[in-house]
Amino acid sequence: MAAGSPPDDVVRAQLARILASDIFLRSDRLSSFLTFIVEQTLDGHGTTLKEQVLAMEVYGKGADFEAGVDPIVRVDARRLRDKLREYYASAPHDPVVISVPKGSYAPVFGVQPRVEAPPRWPYRFWVLGSVAVLIGTIAWLAIRTRTPSAPPVRLRTVTSFPGSEGNPSFSPDGNFLAFTWTGPDFTADNDVWVSTTGDVWVKAVDGDALRRLTDTPHANEIYLAWSPDGQQIAFVRVESGENRGIYLVSALGGSERRISDFGWRPTWLRDSQSLVFEEVTGGNAALVLLELATGVRRRLTTPPPGFVDIAPKVSPDGKTLAFIRSLARVTPFGNTVRAGLFVVPMAGGAPVRVDDRATSMGGPEWTPDSREILYPRWDPGGVRIFRVAATGGLPEPAAGLPISSRAVSASGVRPDGTFRVAVVDAQSNIDMRMIDLQAPQSNGRASAWTAFCDSTRIDWPGRFSRDGAHVSFTSDRSGLPQILSANQDGTHIRTLTTFEGSSIGLASWSPDGRFLVFDAVDDQNRTDLYVTSADSGPLRRLTNDDSREVDAEWSRDGRWIYYASDTSGRQAIWKIPAAGGTPVQLTTQGGMDPRESPDGRSVYFLEPPSGNPFSVATTLKRVSVEGGNVDTVLSGFRRGRWDVADTGIVFLTGAPGTAPDPATPDALDFYSFADGRTRRVAELPFPVTSRGYSPPRVLIVSPDGRWVVVSHMDHWARDIVVADNFR
Repeated sequence: MAAGSPPDDVVRAQLARILASDIFLRSDRLSSFLTFIVEQTLDGHGTTLKEQVLAMEVYGKGADFEAGVDPIVRVDARRLRDKLREYYASAPHDPVVISVPKGSYAPVFGVQPRVEAPPRWPYRFWVLGSVAVLIGTIAWLAIRTRTPSAPPVRLRTVTSFPGSEGNPSFSPDGNFLAFTWTGPDFTADNDVWVSTTGDVWVKAVDGDALRRLTDTPHANEIYLAWSPDGQQIAFVRVESGENRGIYLVSALGGSERRISDFGWRPTWLRDSQSLVFEEVTGGNAALVLLELATGVRRRLTTPPPGFVDIAPKVSPDGKTLAFIRSLARVTPFGNTVRAGLFVVPMAGGAPVRVDDRATSMGGPEWTPDSREILYPRWDPGGVRIFRVAATGGLPEPAAGLPISSRAVSASGVRPDGTFRVAVVDAQSNIDMRMIDLQAPQSNGRASAWTAFCDSTRIDWPGRFSRDGAHVSFTSDRSGLPQILSANQDGTHIRTLTTFEGSSIGLASWSPDGRFLVFDAVDDQNRTDLYVTSADSGPLRRLTNDDSREVDAEWSRDGRWIYYASDTSGRQAIWKIPAAGGTPVQLTTQGGMDPRESPDGRSVYFLEPPSGNPFSVATTLKRVSVEGGNVDTVLSGFRRGRWDVADTGIVFLTGAPGTAPDPATPDALDFYSFADGRTRRVAELPFPVTSRGYSPPRVLIVSPDGRWVVVSHMDHWARDIVVADNFR
């Protein structure tokens, strides 16, 4: 035991205290990890705690375990550090601090510093102190005679299955939870409709009883809503065929009934005879009411031009409808638009804004008394569940719920007067990896790669500087996404922005490396271009209009900034003077993802596809920096999966869509400017992206073509957590 360290029995007592906390009760794997490394260190074996040892002892891996292929130990070590920090934030007075320094797996044990007692009062204040004690005693006795206070909120993980669980909806009594589950063959996030195959399940909150309600290998069920009478569950089925629409199924299982050929996010009225849902009418999503007995539809909202009304939720008393009003456009990150939380009387009237910092990533939920609304909201730490009075007021964080929660559901009132709240606990860790393409390969597979600027959050590569010495990237490691930079070797990481909008894009360097340009969404939901100094100086807004400007690229002569904009009514390639001025349109038939050629005479870009640009391949084209005729270069490109080097274009190939496929591994190909031919550079030993993300960029290349930075998902978790004893 090191000098100054607490005794072993005191450390073990602290370990037991940590493992018994709500934070660790929900994670058996991290509890086992922590127990093993603490006991090994107390037994004098701390120096033997290497990645290979942990993989075999904690996770049961074999002797053939390869840390470079399977990062489970590193991922869980980062998660453990985060959980320990979270625990000690809630227990600042614990006598012993157990921490795991970064770069090591051996824990460190320290004594929590004590707070010095205040000096004694002089004798002449003894009487005043006695009176205070007497008053305190009387108050304590009064409190003791009152009704016992409500028990604290207690978290429990109700689902922790392999794959992704989402869309929770409580039975009215709070004893059961309906949810969607992709099963172990997870391919995407079933909180959004992509190529997932999630089915509807029901599970007991207080037991292991589990029932499957749908089994559709080629369709995806989302947006569940349990009827107030407890009899039926409404859901949306998504597929490319004719069976899509809104369905009803008995909570006990059985045959399904389609009630609408289209619509999203249904919510029940209190009589369980009508539903409200999103429906696209007149080009925008509005909210309609459907009477099941008659099939009559009635429109409830009419959003302003350019906006959509989504995520409806009828209050338990049936009097009020809460919903989200958002821009009809998406941001570079796909679903992070800041939006407004509104309420409107079911009997009719004008909608009233309750909060303007909601998100479009999840809908509202009512408390059982219909007085408050729970909903995902932006705050400096990211997205978390807030609660606000239905009549308006100051929103407050919903105490007791995990950070990064979404898809909230509340039960009815329980026998003790409390209610339950279920959320999807979303934990994701997307890191960057630096690959050396000049290093020797193993059977055509890249073997020389290192983690680049690793964190436990989500990191996207931005661009290399013109001299290749620096890399920009976007990360939410400090809460909301910001622009960061680092040296090419991963050292000297700096945060360059403190942007307070709802989303921030990816940054491109000026040729002299002094400035960066990026796109961001401000607090008015306007997507514009900004310029920041590489020394963290103040922001300069380059565009300021109602159009959406994204994918900025600084010209090599420093005079212009190229970007994609929908100013003309469709996304096309534009340029604007770097100092500000009048924009110039370069393409008239569409365009996105611009990159300037090495000679500075033309701009490469992608033709917008008819489907999702992140998963549907399209054509690489080229236009002069002065505009004019457009040339077709090559097909098979996807947004964010290519970059221009001095001698050619490096691009990513592999399985279509966003899910990895072992039969078609991700690989790097190279299109040569010299001869116009394409050749394979290297197969990658890991999938670049997976699991439903639509990243703005997953690949960048240094100007000399040697270094490639790609994204990789190190960890993914989508579990449903229930909070008991809510009031």
